[in-house]
Amino acid sequence: MKKNYEEYIYRLSRDECTEEEKQELAGWIEESEEHRRVYDEVNSIVRDSPRLRGRERLDKEQAWQRVRRRTKKTSSLMRLARLAVSICLPFLIVVIYLLSRPGAPEPVNHENLLIEPGTTRATLYLSDGQSVHLGESREAPIVDLRAGSEIAFDEGTNTLNYHDTTRVARANPATHKIIVPRGGEYPLTLPDGTKVWLNAETEISFPLAFGPGSREIHLRGEAFFEVKKERGRPFIVHAREARVEVTGTSFNLACYPGEALVTTLESGSVSFITDHHARRLAEGEQATYNPRTGAIAVEKIDVKYHSAWHHGRFHFYDTPMREIAEKLGRWYDVRFEFADPSLEELRFSGAALRAKPIEFILELLEHTRSLQFTTLPGRVVRVEQK
Repeated sequence: MKKNYEEYIYRLSRDECTEEEKQELAGWIEESEEHRRVYDEVNSIVRDSPRLRGRERLDKEQAWQRVRRRTKKTSSLMRLARLAVSICLPFLIVVIYLLSRPGAPEPVNHENLLIEPGTTRATLYLSDGQSVHLGESREAPIVDLRAGSEIAFDEGTNTLNYHDTTRVARANPATHKIIVPRGGEYPLTLPDGTKVWLNAETEISFPLAFGPGSREIHLRGEAFFEVKKERGRPFIVHAREARVEVTGTSFNLACYPGEALVTTLESGSVSFITDHHARRLAEGEQATYNPRTGAIAVEKIDVKYHSAWHHGRFHFYDTPMREIAEKLGRWYDVRFEFADPSLEELRFSGAALRAKPIEFILELLEHTRSLQFTTLPGRVVRVEQK
C-alpha cells in the first residue's frame, strides 16, 4: 500500500510518529526535490495555524461549553476552530476553520458528487483560421499555413513550445490565441522562452515572434508567468484596464471579468500601470485594482495563497466561501448556488491538492459541521446551512 507521507508529516508535528515512521519519512524526503518541497509546504501549513493545532487537543464537550458561554455575551459572528481529518493521497493535510453562528455539531451527511477535477486542455486558434484542440492525441503536426510555421508540440506532456517553433519574419508576425475552458488548465512556452501557466476560463493572445522593442501579450482570466529576462525588451501583459510591465520575473495575474484585477509578485519586480496610476511592486507584494474607483491597493502577502494553483494546489487563508466557490467552480466546471447569501461570507483556511474529485474538498468543508452540499442537475452545487 502506498504510504500517506503527508499524514506522516502532520503527525510528526504533533509528535505522534513512531520511530519507524520517522525513519521512513526521512528516507522519503531524501528521495527527491519534489518530496522535499511537499515536506516544506505541509510544514508551512502547520506553522501558519498554531492556534488551530492547539484546539485539536481540547476535549470536544469542554470546547463547545466554552463556545456557548462566549455566545451568551454577544450575538456577533465568532471564530470556531476545527481540524479537518487527514485523508488519502494526494491531499495535503488540511486545517479548516470558519466564522459561523453558534450551534452544536451535527453528523456529517455528505453526498458523493462524483465530479472529477479539471484536466490539461485548451483550444488553439491559428492565424489561418484553424482551431486545434489541445489535450487530445495528435498524429499530424500543428502548422499555421498563413505564417508558414510548424508549432512545436510535445504530445507526452501536452504542451506547446513556441520557443522551438520554426522562425517567422518579425515584420508581419501572425497572432495566435489560446482559450482554456472551465475545468481546464494549460502550460506553454512563449516565443522568447517565457513560461506561462493558464488557469481555467482563461484566454491569451500573442504573436508568433516578438518585435525588437517589446514583448506584448493580452490576457483575460488568470495566468502565472516566469518571464525570461531580456534587457531593453520589456515583457508587457495587457489585462483589461491595466498592464503589467517586467523584464524578468515570476508573478501571478488574475483579471477575470467582473472581478478585481490582482497582480501578485513572487520574484523580481513589476510595474502595475493604469490610465491614472502606476505602482512598482517588490517581491511578496500584491496590487489590487478596483475598476469602479480606479484605486490601486498594494499590500505585503504570502504569495503561496495566490500562486499555488499552478503547482496543483489550493491554498486558502481566511477566504470567503464566495471566493472559494468561484475557484472551485472554474476548476471543476460547476456552479454554486447559496441557499442564504450570508453563507457566502463564511471564511475558511486550508490547503489541498487539486487532483482529486470535488467531493473530497466538499467533505472537508462539511466537517466544519456548518455546511451541507447537494448536487443538482446542470452541474450545480447547492450550499445550505445544516
